[in-house]
Amino acid sequence: MAHFFRGLRPSACKRPLAALLCCLLLAGTPVSAAEAPEIPESGSASVLEDLLQQDLPPLAAEEGIQPGGEATDPVSPDSSPSPEPGNPDGGDPEEDPEGDPDIPEEPEVTTYTVTFQMGKFGMKEYTVEDGALPPETPQIPELPAAQVLGWFDKAGQMVEPAELPVTENTTYTARWSRTAAEFLQTDTHEAYIKGYANGTFKPTKNVTRSEAAQLFYNLLRAPSGESVLGFPDVPASKWYAQAVNEMSAFGILQGYADGSFKGEYSITRAEFVKMAVSCDTLQDIACPFADVSSDSWAAPYIATAYSKGWISGYEDGTFRPNAAIVRGEAVVILNKMLGRQPDPGIKEKTTVKNFYDVFPSNWMYPHIVEASTTHEFTKTEEGAEAWGAYEEDLSKPTSGWIKDEDGKRYYLDGTTRKFLRGMQTIQGVKYLLDGSTGAAFTGFRSEGKWRRYYVNGLIQDDISSLGLVSGPYYIKVYKPSNYLIIYAKEKGGSTFNVPVKAMRVSCGYGTPTGYFRTPTRYRWLQMIGNTWAQWCTQISGNYLFHSVPNWTHSNMDLEVGEYNHLGNTRSAGCIRLNCRDAKWIYDNCKLGTEVTITSQETSGPLKKPAGLTIPSWHTWDPTDPTAVWKCKQKGCH
Repeated sequence: MAHFFRGLRPSACKRPLAALLCCLLLAGTPVSAAEAPEIPESGSASVLEDLLQQDLPPLAAEEGIQPGGEATDPVSPDSSPSPEPGNPDGGDPEEDPEGDPDIPEEPEVTTYTVTFQMGKFGMKEYTVEDGALPPETPQIPELPAAQVLGWFDKAGQMVEPAELPVTENTTYTARWSRTAAEFLQTDTHEAYIKGYANGTFKPTKNVTRSEAAQLFYNLLRAPSGESVLGFPDVPASKWYAQAVNEMSAFGILQGYADGSFKGEYSITRAEFVKMAVSCDTLQDIACPFADVSSDSWAAPYIATAYSKGWISGYEDGTFRPNAAIVRGEAVVILNKMLGRQPDPGIKEKTTVKNFYDVFPSNWMYPHIVEASTTHEFTKTEEGAEAWGAYEEDLSKPTSGWIKDEDGKRYYLDGTTRKFLRGMQTIQGVKYLLDGSTGAAFTGFRSEGKWRRYYVNGLIQDDISSLGLVSGPYYIKVYKPSNYLIIYAKEKGGSTFNVPVKAMRVSCGYGTPTGYFRTPTRYRWLQMIGNTWAQWCTQISGNYLFHSVPNWTHSNMDLEVGEYNHLGNTRSAGCIRLNCRDAKWIYDNCKLGTEVTITSQETSGPLKKPAGLTIPSWHTWDPTDPTAVWKCKQKGCH
């Protein structure tokens, strides 16, 4: 046994040795006195350590003896258990993280995903080993008013998935075939679109997903009659529920991954074209538009619509698939799908369906009239359309303002039955109306060298509180007329071409003229005759912008007579203003602001504001923000 323990630490063998001796005794194997090691009688702790230094007889198993005395074939020394390398105690070897190099590793199995896309019916996915066939090919469901074509690969080729070994991630798409002329109503030309209750059509308004569903539903030859609610966000109470459910049953539209329909979302040009092509048969042709990649989901639909002449794109060669489609564009596509062409003389027909905001000059006008007016027709030899009898619109609206749901205002001319456009004088007031839609204009507009701002068609003489401009500002004083104008630069501009507001002032005969830059300012400053002024901004030397003076250092001691003469030449040389205007310059015109005082020019793009007269007892400026409480107390301003 000595070879069995060779190389072990003594302490590691104490318990194994004792167990071994017990086993020998139980097995009945005799140990001769000569062979038996001497064991001291004392219980010395070194007994086992002494035994380790002596040779012991081999185990019975090594002699071919099993318990019970039966002989067995001897075990050759070569087959004796031996410690694993690096594991001298013969126990379980430590796990080799790199594995045994002599044991061949199991080869990795490569798998791919095979996806079967079935449109409104969802999809099925399978995991398939490299080179294997899909476990099954789903049956393509039937669609109303359509024929099943089969499965198509990503190249648009019809294939049999069950016969094709899988060597990569693969998607097969189910296709159906229809003819738009048979699926949609083309025999009669009924009106299929309406305007809004206020008489407008809104040709440039985005089409929502629900409106798109309704448009196609209006054109169906034979509704499916399916009333199952397919989307959780389209309850039966929605005005478009029937249209959405019908078009979903036909496979014309789909929802989102979460199962919703989102009817209020705007539909994109690509999505609308997909609905249109789903009413017909998809073709496998190249897409001609530069901004539609060949691997886009929309490419085959856009290419098909283009090949059929339903769409043409933009002049720059793009289609803009992700832009929202507008009502006028949608009508043009639908008319072309249906083979409906406006009568060549449509613009001369004055009793066709009228919309106040659709003008004959609009390129979409003929198509909108075609889609909204029920009429009889004949086809000419050239393939054009000639109208016969049609449903006339003989309404006689009253002139007046019409307010839209979005807050915009339009002025309807009852004679022409259209909104006025451009610069118009209405009841003695000048209005700027949008040249395209007729909506009262809001925004900046160039007038000569000035940029003027309009709100609801009305030009604004004070835009200081609208958040449209910020400093630096430029101040120009028209000395002969006793008023000034504050100017700003338009965003990104380099010149002061935006009139911000005008202020009524009182100059003096000694007020200097020329170009200056403001050097300093004072909240209160003592004037000539021991009077006091507020919100003073120095122009140059002893000349300042300041409020009308007070007799004492108190804003309740105003020189009322001088205040009532604002707008006249009254000062000793400074430029007087009311408190509100003096404070605006003090607060908003940083030091170094450019100031021009001219003795030649008498007016600018803004008119001189009107003045305010107060009674003698009103000894405070009603525009003074620190004295507002006094006017409220008196109830005077």
